[in-house]
Amino acid sequence: MRDPNEMMTMALPRPGRVLKAVLIAVAVLAVLGGVVVNWAPGPPAGAKLFAWFVLQPHHVLTRPWTLLTSGLLTSPTDIGHALLSLVGLYFLTTDLEKTWGGARLLRFLASAVLFGNLAVLLVTHVLPDTLAIFHPAFVFGPFAAIAATAIAWAKENGQRQIRLFFFLPIRGRALYWITIGLAVLSLVFLQGAPEGAVAPLGGIAAGILLGGTPSPVRAVWLRIKLAFLRRGAGGGLNVESILDPRGHRTRSPKGRSRSGPSLRVVKGGANDERPRPPNDKRYLN
Repeated sequence: MRDPNEMMTMALPRPGRVLKAVLIAVAVLAVLGGVVVNWAPGPPAGAKLFAWFVLQPHHVLTRPWTLLTSGLLTSPTDIGHALLSLVGLYFLTTDLEKTWGGARLLRFLASAVLFGNLAVLLVTHVLPDTLAIFHPAFVFGPFAAIAATAIAWAKENGQRQIRLFFFLPIRGRALYWITIGLAVLSLVFLQGAPEGAVAPLGGIAAGILLGGTPSPVRAVWLRIKLAFLRRGAGGGLNVESILDPRGHRTRSPKGRSRSGPSLRVVKGGANDERPRPPNDKRYLN
């Protein structure tokens, strides 16, 4: 009997508009990159054009847009990198788009690429130059976004079962630790990638901080916002003050706190103290 928590693997899920646009952009840029670098007249000119959109750690201040554009590019000399990138982006992101919506997914993918590139820049400026793998001349590729997607999906679906690479059944909780383990092992065995050796770790950090509903970052922001609202209301925004029969404390115009009833009675009726008798006394007993 099929596990009700298992994703359907026979029919491939349909990507939404945002994911479809991202996949098309990566595929088109992969082809254009191969044409420009390998077939354009004068290969150095094509390589220079490609370099304007990849992240170069020593030129990031003069080309800040590369912190994001580098995540859409793949290797112009390796079709396998492009195919793995497309499959990795498609594999779990379709489900996240249905859960989050396209706007949040787009922000999440962009943030994951940014986290991965910032991790590369940090390591580049901290570790010595003798460790060449941590000092790449060019950085590009969406592996940080793929790692972030795996972590975010695992946080949302800890008990849900999927088939990793379409044949290996695992649950979301296992996928969480497998993703982290593979990122660490890539450092142990010095397996470099166009994204940079530590870019997947940056993506994992993005998945941990920005994944979930609500995400840890949003939960902290909501607590800070609530604290400011309570401060503006004189600290009276809580259940105890609302249910207190003596009323809640309010702020006077001079800033001094005073206690008072939460409700007051407004008298209605005639303005005179004694009610006037009716002119027509036929209905009086």
